Amino acid sequence: MPAFFGPDYSPKMVAAIASCTAAICRLDARFTVSSVASAWTRRAAWSGYAQALCLQSAEIDEIDVFSWGCGLQIPGRPLRSTTIDLFDRFAEWTTALGNHDPLAWRDSLPMAVSTPRVTLEHPALIRAIDQVCQHARIDATALPWLGLAFALRDMGVTATPVPCLAGGAKALRMKRRPDEGDWLAVLHALEAAARIGLERLQELERHHRKAQRAIVAQFRPGALPRLLALSTHQPLLSPQSVADRLGLTVAGASKLLDRAVASQLLVEITQRRSWRLFLAPDLARVFGYVKVPRGRPRTEAPPLPPSRDLAATFDAFDAEMEAIDRLLSSLPVGVT
Repeated sequence: MPAFFGPDYSPKMVAAIASCTAAICRLDARFTVSSVASAWTRRAAWSGYAQALCLQSAEIDEIDVFSWGCGLQIPGRPLRSTTIDLFDRFAEWTTALGNHDPLAWRDSLPMAVSTPRVTLEHPALIRAIDQVCQHARIDATALPWLGLAFALRDMGVTATPVPCLAGGAKALRMKRRPDEGDWLAVLHALEAAARIGLERLQELERHHRKAQRAIVAQFRPGALPRLLALSTHQPLLSPQSVADRLGLTVAGASKLLDRAVASQLLVEITQRRSWRLFLAPDLARVFGYVKVPRGRPRTEAPPLPPSRDLAATFDAFDAEMEAIDRLLSSLPVGVT
C-alpha cells in the first residue's frame, strides 16, 4: 500500500535520502567552522536565490544574480527586466538568514503549514521537504523555495540555515501527491547543491590561503590586503567599484587590480581598456571565462612556517576581512 505521507521507501529512495543527508551534513559541518564563512554565505545566498528564481521560470542565470549582487553589469549578458522585480524577496530572505531567533521564520509561515505527529516517524529530510511542499501550495512566490534552508534547520538536519540549500521542484506545487520521480529529483538536486556548495567553500578557503601568501611575498603590500579582502566578499569588481570602496582613485584602483591579476588572485573577464571587470578565479572557471584545468590537480603550496611577524600580518588581513564585511553589510541590498 502506498504511504499517506512522504514517498514510498523503496531501496532506491532510501539510498537517495541517505546520500543527500550525508552531503548536507558534510557541508554544514565544514561551513560552521570555516574562516571564510561570512564571505561564503554572501555567495551562497546569490546561488540559492538563483535556484529559487529558476523554479519560478525566471529567465535569469546564476551569473546574472552574482552580477546584480555586486552591482555591476557584465558585457554580453542580457539586461535585467525593468517591468518585473525579480529580487523583491531577496532582502526579506537575507534578513531572516541573519536573524538568530530560530522561531522567527517558523512563526511567519501560514497557519496551514503544519507538522502532524505521524510525520515524526519519517526522516528529518523528508519532513523538511514536505514543509516546503505545503508552503508552495499556499504561496505562489519564490519564498517557499527559499524556505528550504530554514526547514532543514528546524528539522535538525543543519545547525544553521545554509543559503545555497534553496530549491525544490515544481511538482511539489502542482501535484497533490508527488510520485517517486518527483521526490528523487528533489533529493538529487539538493545533494548536488550541497556538493557544489562544499566545493566552492573549499575553493574560497584556498583563495584565502593564497591571498595570505601573496601578501607575505609583497615587499610593500600597500592596499593589496584590502583589495584581496574585498574580492573575497565581492567576487566581481571593477576599477570604479574598488575606488569607491577603498577610497582610491580609478587609476590607482586599476593598478591595484593589475597586481592582483599578476598574483593570479583575480581574472580579467573583459578584453578592453575601459570599463574593465575582474572576477575571482574559482567563479571564472564555473562561469566559463577560464578553461577548467585538465589532469591531476596541482599540489597546493605548503603552509608558511609559523612566526610572530606572519601572525601579525594574518591578523591584520583578517581584520581587513571583517571591516569589508561590515562595510558591505551596511550597504543597501543590490548596491555594492
